[in-house]
Amino acid sequence: MQIYVGLHFLFKLVFVVSCKLIYMGFFKKIDKVFKSSESFNLMERTEVDLQIEENIKTVGIDKFATSKYGDLYLRVNELGGFLILETIIVSATDLKSKKGSLLTFSNENEVFKLASDENKIESDFSNAVKKSVTKIDYNITAEEAQSFKEHTYNEVRFKINGNEILLSVITL
Repeated sequence: MQIYVGLHFLFKLVFVVSCKLIYMGFFKKIDKVFKSSESFNLMERTEVDLQIEENIKTVGIDKFATSKYGDLYLRVNELGGFLILETIIVSATDLKSKKGSLLTFSNENEVFKLASDENKIESDFSNAVKKSVTKIDYNITAEEAQSFKEHTYNEVRFKINGNEILLSVITL
């Protein structure tokens, strides 16, 4: 009888501990999902933004779109015989992903989507100016490159980790 009670207690203990571990693991996963889906921080505009913009312009990359959460700079470049769309996103949010990002350009008649060249994306965050600079490349064709030179789009959606920034294209 004592052995039966002892085994019953042991099985019950193992069951309770297993349930707690599963329960804790579940909530850790839920917490991780919520942390990765936090919205982008609003970007407070300062004189530093003008300085950042001038520094980016010195390497030949112009501001293409803007929003209250960040600015998108881009240029078409050739690398090893292939055309790429080089982008820089300046924001108040430190971006990090192992799944890449998606840029969607659109106007009244057309939607054009680009997936990032690499899956691993990581911002360079500056505590001094409280801004993140994120560099991301996208492969494009010669026809697609022309549309960026002509500014045929009026909005851009930048998506990363399930979060999205809607940016308005700057008209010349």
